[in-house]
Parts: sequence; C-alpha cells; structure tokens
Amino acid sequence: MAEIEGGVRSIAVPSGLAAVTHPLLALCVTGDHVLIADCAYGPTRSFAKETLRKLGVEVEFFPSDAASIKERLRPGTRAVVLESPGYYTMEMQEIGAIAAEAHAVGALVLIDNSWGFGASSMFAHGVDICCTALSKYASGAGDLCMGSITVADEALFRTLKTFLANLGTGVSSDEAYLVMRGLSSMQVRVREHADRALELARWLSVHPAVSRVLSPPLDTDRYHERYTRFFRNGNGLLSVLLHETGIEPLRAMIDGLEHFRIGASWGSPHSLVSITEPAASREIDQWERGRYLVRLHVGLEPFELLKEDLERGFERLTLKR
Repeated sequence: MAEIEGGVRSIAVPSGLAAVTHPLLALCVTGDHVLIADCAYGPTRSFAKETLRKLGVEVEFFPSDAASIKERLRPGTRAVVLESPGYYTMEMQEIGAIAAEAHAVGALVLIDNSWGFGASSMFAHGVDICCTALSKYASGAGDLCMGSITVADEALFRTLKTFLANLGTGVSSDEAYLVMRGLSSMQVRVREHADRALELARWLSVHPAVSRVLSPPLDTDRYHERYTRFFRNGNGLLSVLLHETGIEPLRAMIDGLEHFRIGASWGSPHSLVSITEPAASREIDQWERGRYLVRLHVGLEPFELLKEDLERGFERLTLKR
C-alpha cells in the first residue's frame, strides 16, 4: 500500500471509514479544531459531527471546491480533511495549496483517496495521511471490507500504530490475501472502467435528458484542469444531473434498470446506480433543495447493454411525468 500511495508506511484497518476516523481519533484532543471539505463521505461527516464534537473537538466545514482555506485556519487547527473528488458531487480541492497553508499553522492534512488510489501521488502535493477504501478497486470483487492508512513519515506511523494496537483494531489474514490478489490486476481493471466511464460521460453530456455530467476526466468538466494535475487516470465513477428533478420519476428510472444494480459502493465488475440529494447533507456548498443527483459506477458488462439500459431508463422518466 505504501508503495502504491507513495508514502512511507501503511496500516490495514477494517474499512475505508475506519481509515479516516481512526487517525482523527488518534491525533485530536479536546479543544482542537478540524476543517473538513463539505463534499466528504456521509459517514465521515456523521463521525465528525457526532463523535468528534462529543469529544470536544470543534468541527468546521469548508467549500468543496476550495482553492484556499487560509482564512479558516487558526493556531488550534489540528487537521484538515480533504476528499477530492467529492464522493457524489465530484468537486475538487486545490490540494497542494491547501496543504501548504495547513502546514503553516502546524495542521496535518488527511485525504480520503479512495477515488484516486493507484492513480495519484498525494504525498508529492503535501498530504500527510492518505486514507483508502480497499473494498473498492483494490479488492475488485465487491466482496470484502477493508481500508488502509498510509503516512508520510515514520513518527506518524508509530503514533497511529500504537493507537490502533491499543484499540485492538486489525484485519483478517483471509481478507488481506484477497486484497493482495486483487492488486495484481487492479491497474488493468481500473483503466478499463475509466475508459468506459469516459465514453459514457461523453454520450450522456449530449443526451437531451441530461442537464450536466459531473466527471473530472471529461474535458468539459469544471474541475478537469485540477484533475489533470493531481491524477494520472480516472475510474468508473460519474454523476449526472437530469432535467427531471422529481424523486418519483427518478426512482422509476433506476428501479427498472437491468444492468445497473442499485448500490452505494463501487469497484467491482458490476455497474451500480444510486441517487442522492446533496443539499440534504451540506453545510456550506449551495445545492438546490429537491435537486437529486444520479451516480453511476460503470462496470465491465458489454458497453452497448449499459447504454441501452440507461436509454430505457430515460424513457421511463418521460412516462412518469
């Protein structure tokens, strides 16, 4: 893991969420201040608002597309949590600039790098801790739960290793083996997912049912320039805003899909679809209430079948109006 991420040492933990939450628990104490990108994974947000605040840690969210957070930093800021691109909405932060600002006040920079695992070098941009859900492309089969914490220096590794040992946190040897097996084919699989997702994004971007495609690898995406600086390739994820905004038509659309299965995770050979309302969970970012977003994970099924599946779904949207 350390070699793939470009870090010094890595620790395996039971889930991707644990990879984010455990470093924050290990490093933050009562009175500390933590900054978190507003696009962060929902359970990460819940942990911050419910658990960290209960422990006396001040939690503050910042805009998901931030180029700078200098005005939000303070001497008591202990950690800055990035997620770039965002879990559903694909916003990207200016990672290098934010890391430099955070280090100037003594804060550590942690990134949920599940999207960019194997396609980025976050430590080269100043990140201190890379957290990854190995349940995704690393395993490649969607049949296990595991995460990894990779760090920039040995001292930080020892701090986290001791904390995790004291908690009794570990992973099974069987699941570790399955991840190691999956890593041998990960690069080939991810590139295939990425090529298919980009082709689908181009098709969707000109489809009359689609208002906007959210996909940083797409050259018309508002975050494409940042994507080219921080990532070597994409993956199978993209999100879509449709002209139709009603929840019932959207449910009719996805309920009838045959090849896109309803599911929140991603990284297996199977195509997945889910819907979310970004405004329901945001503190800072401006999203319209009642505006739903459809996220797709493009799997390895025959590509034309996936397009036909979505086309039939768009037809159901029209029938439900």
